[in-house]
Amino acid sequence: MAATIWFCVVVVICLGMYVVLDGYDLGIGMLTLTERDDKTRRQLIEVVATAWDGNETWLILLAVTLFGGLPTAYGAALPALYVPIVVMLLALVFRGAAIERVSNTVGVPRGWGLAFGVGSLVAAFAQGVTIGGALSGIAFTNGQFSGGTFDFMTKYAVLTGVTTVVLYCAAGAAYVQLKTTGDMRARAASLGRLLTLATGLLTLACATLLAPWTPVRVGAAGTAATGLAVIAAVAALAGLATSLSAFGRGPDERPLIGIVAAEGFGLVALALLYYPTALPPGLTVDQAKAPAGTLNFLMIASILSLPVLLYFNWYTHRVFRGKYREPSATAALAGSRRVASTAAHSPARPRRHPKQRPTTLRWAANLMWIVAGTLIAAVSVGVFAKSPAGEAITLVALVLIVSAGAVVWLRDELRHTDAE
Repeated sequence: MAATIWFCVVVVICLGMYVVLDGYDLGIGMLTLTERDDKTRRQLIEVVATAWDGNETWLILLAVTLFGGLPTAYGAALPALYVPIVVMLLALVFRGAAIERVSNTVGVPRGWGLAFGVGSLVAAFAQGVTIGGALSGIAFTNGQFSGGTFDFMTKYAVLTGVTTVVLYCAAGAAYVQLKTTGDMRARAASLGRLLTLATGLLTLACATLLAPWTPVRVGAAGTAATGLAVIAAVAALAGLATSLSAFGRGPDERPLIGIVAAEGFGLVALALLYYPTALPPGLTVDQAKAPAGTLNFLMIASILSLPVLLYFNWYTHRVFRGKYREPSATAALAGSRRVASTAAHSPARPRRHPKQRPTTLRWAANLMWIVAGTLIAAVSVGVFAKSPAGEAITLVALVLIVSAGAVVWLRDELRHTDAE
């Protein structure tokens, strides 16, 4: 039971982190379609280029987790949602290629700039359609999809697609206000207020139309879950209200904080309303989940990977914190050209201190401690987890062991970097 709950928590975390992080990336990409000035579009793309690839890692982790942990639901949902998922992936590919192409040229090539904006728009809409199509219900028989190719394209799916586009644009405007100054910040604030208001109205429409597909919760647990979902939904609307009031005034980070809170609480409300339903209308998590051994393996793998991903995202945003500053003409020209011989312009690598361990040996030693602690905790699950309390205790111990190992590893890496 603990492994199942942990798996569901990981799914919500991965989905939430992707929506929060890549949401503003896609939003900024769509905002470039409203700009005619090449210089402004270039600045917007440079703001995105600092962290977009790390943000998309959460989408990969989400797909792997769903594939391994809910094979029945994954197998039934994927054929029903092939079209929007493939369209989304192709759009993300074009968007990524456009970012790299623009980053290595002077100005914004018209075709690649358009590919970046349109790719962001198509990817955002496809994500919303995918979620809306899944929430509308998927026809399946004995775990196999039994519907048509375009059954996902319901009116509700189109509405969620539009809502996702507007929400991402609002998040993008909030991030632009946080990272820029002057006229660009003022335009982002003005546009952000309209987008946030539209997001609130569309969200209310989605919540109203979602009622026919919402599972009926019975008993004390169902009543408590529904009550918590309502509280989370109210908190999400409060986040949108905070963002709406903060655009153009107050601290620049407040609009983004409000939208992030709205996204997070909205996903929590959705999870509380639907759990234990894995795939509407009637496939539950217990029916769709993988064997206990697979869930335990995924639990261990997620405990190992989540701290690394969180640290990477935190470090990336920390390095590029503050307002965006346009590079000088010399730096921009140097960055847009390939240097024929980098060795002639690169400083010599400093020698390693004799007492410092080689990188490979250091990584192997740190990884050995994490793996050893994980194996000990995993064995203890089978030995001591004869009751829900024992299983919960061993789960907490596993989290603490791996987290401590990850912290020690990162601390060692930082010390090694400072020594060099």
